[in-house]
Amino acid sequence: MLENPAQKAIEHSGRKMEISISTTASPDQVYQAWADPEKISHWFTDKAEGRAEPGVTITWIFDKFNYRIPYEVIAAEPGRRFAIRWNPPPGRPPGVLEVTIEKQVGATIVRLVNSGFLEGAEWQNEYDGIDSGWQMALAILKHYLENYYGLPRSSFFAMRPANFTTERLLPFHRTAEGLAKWLTTSGGFNAVGDSFQLALRGGGSINGQVLALTKTETQLSWTEVRGVLGLKAINMGPQKMLAVHGCGWGMPPERAKEIEQQMERALESLAQALTTP
Repeated sequence: MLENPAQKAIEHSGRKMEISISTTASPDQVYQAWADPEKISHWFTDKAEGRAEPGVTITWIFDKFNYRIPYEVIAAEPGRRFAIRWNPPPGRPPGVLEVTIEKQVGATIVRLVNSGFLEGAEWQNEYDGIDSGWQMALAILKHYLENYYGLPRSSFFAMRPANFTTERLLPFHRTAEGLAKWLTTSGGFNAVGDSFQLALRGGGSINGQVLALTKTETQLSWTEVRGVLGLKAINMGPQKMLAVHGCGWGMPPERAKEIEQQMERALESLAQALTTP
């Protein structure tokens, strides 16, 4: 009997990370959120090009960083699995991203495996940064699938360079006292799943739930804009960046621009607060 190609295991090499979420969305909705170029831009990329077919090259586009990243599709099984591969620089194993989808009683389990990372202390920051990024992204995916599936989004992204350590930055993201020094006039939050209310400097408010807390980043839902807000730290080579990233599903682009400008001002306050003993 011939082997069913759909059952072939994906080969992973190098160090890998594994992250999973549970969602009430259907397996087909999860698959389309990854494989459909339009739908992946609803929650992850700014744009995407190409068909989800084995052997085809797709491109993920991130406008803020001027990135156009090509990937070879190595598995595209509707409702079950989506996997892509990219060619790394010399001396590194192939990069592979595999997403498997499994229907269980009352839930759909989404498992992500990302491999091709190097071992060693000198590569730990890269590994931790990508691991944090995927945790944040999967929290957004779950929120999108369960609340706004099929709706396009308007995004905002504020970023500025700064000198900081994670230990120094996290209290400014996670405590009411720290948030009040740059982002809010009142309010705070605690654990994942908690509801919260924040009053913003410059007007407006954020009511929502804590979606994810990683070692370096914070992901929140934002009811007023039907969206999400991420408090981020980004390493761009030797330069560290403070960033606030978010979106609103169905939100007018003009409103997204207003929020981006508000967050740019907030990051200026955060950078100043970080330099204060």
